[in-house]
Amino acid sequence: MNLETLKLFLDIAALKSISKAANTAHITQSALSQQIKSWENSLGTELLQRSNKGTQLTESGLIAHKYAVQICKLYDEMMMEMEQQLKHGSHQLSIYAIPEVCNYALPCTMYEMKKQFPDYLITLNEGPSTLIEEQILMEEANIGFISGPSAHPELSSCKVLLDRVMLVSGSNTLRPDKIKLNELSRFPLIWSAQLSCVQRALNEIMEDKPKLNILYNLDSIEAVKLAAIKGHGAAFLPYMSIRRELRGKQLRIIHIDNFQVYNEIHLIKKKNQRCHHDTRQLIRYIEKSLPDTVC
Repeated sequence: MNLETLKLFLDIAALKSISKAANTAHITQSALSQQIKSWENSLGTELLQRSNKGTQLTESGLIAHKYAVQICKLYDEMMMEMEQQLKHGSHQLSIYAIPEVCNYALPCTMYEMKKQFPDYLITLNEGPSTLIEEQILMEEANIGFISGPSAHPELSSCKVLLDRVMLVSGSNTLRPDKIKLNELSRFPLIWSAQLSCVQRALNEIMEDKPKLNILYNLDSIEAVKLAAIKGHGAAFLPYMSIRRELRGKQLRIIHIDNFQVYNEIHLIKKKNQRCHHDTRQLIRYIEKSLPDTVC
């Protein structure tokens, strides 16, 4: 079995015909049949079943198809990455960031970065803080932006942004403009585990573990924001993610007496990581210019 056989097998499955797949690949039907038969012999099972309805996948064929898709996809990704490496050489920078930073802060910074370093291929990916730390440790990314400082001894961490997290609700929802902290439990909340800074702040200020009326948890900050706009409940959201909705009066702030939450955004990188001189310069540029270039 080789990659060519896998791709031909996928063609047969898509076209439901060996002859059509052979014509598409510009080979004879017998040659293609021999390749598939040889692969079936090595696996010890039939992958294809011929009938008047065309060529169908057997149960073993369905399993083979699932993994053939993954293998071919990984191969294409490998070739693309190698092509980019040949094209850009060492001029690549991979960034991972928590969703609010990835989606609302860094796009403008990336635009400025590209103007200053036009030869660089810069990629930006989102994920939770724990995943970002793993990516940096495995050197799958050059730098990351996480919530709070990293406690890992192999990572350096410095605070680069401070974003206030606010309690908001839909503008058409009947809610008071100001409440006391002990009244928070009366409000139905849409929660996001990504904003762990809110839970930490509540735990620090309240003697007993706060009892909150959490309707449901959502992974996506965008989903939480939409639910709040629709009036499903109140929600804690980062200011950088709701500026437009506050200006457009889709959301309004519920102020909490003597309680404010700030999300500290830290830039992390692996200590003693070897990288190109120009890459170090680019990272220094990000550290220095970030407060002035965020969206």
